[in-house]
Amino acid sequence: MPVAVRKRKTTSTAVEKKIEEEHGRVLTERQRKFAELYVEGLRANAACARLAGYSEVTSHIYASKLLNGKDFPHVLDYINELREERERKYGVTLMGQLQRLHDLSRGAEQANQYSAAINAEKIRSALGGLTIDRRETINTLDQLSRDEITARLLALQQKYPSAFTIDGTATEVKHVSRPRGQLLEHSEAESTEE
Repeated sequence: MPVAVRKRKTTSTAVEKKIEEEHGRVLTERQRKFAELYVEGLRANAACARLAGYSEVTSHIYASKLLNGKDFPHVLDYINELREERERKYGVTLMGQLQRLHDLSRGAEQANQYSAAINAEKIRSALGGLTIDRRETINTLDQLSRDEITARLLALQQKYPSAFTIDGTATEVKHVSRPRGQLLEHSEAESTEE
């Protein structure tokens, strides 16, 4: 195990022990994982909770409780300690980054570089927690098998039965085959009449 990793784990363990002693509560493995994912800042709160092991159904509830400071104050203290540790390690603070992105955005705007200004503002709003980058993978019909398309159509028909109702009557159309020569003669006859 590299020395840097060993040192980091020792520091985190010392921080955890200090917080647990202050609050008289133990940080669970899920709470630790949630805090680490949350501090990364790459995912929404509920997604952090899901990845930490909370159920899909209750992840948003636990994310809220873990961050409100009343239900699990030791988790919030752990999050703050992790943030401070990152700030010490990288020399980057949230407020410093927000100010830097603001300055870059204004400078780009004054230089009529609006694309760069917009990108700086997008990053700034994400860093400030105003926006979350969410991406969805949507299957298109050409990527689905015939059985998958049929299953989706049946599900839609059950969910929206009125959309699949067709008023009218059906008549059976029989295909009449003609020799190839007759079709050509017919086409030639139509073209000479015009």
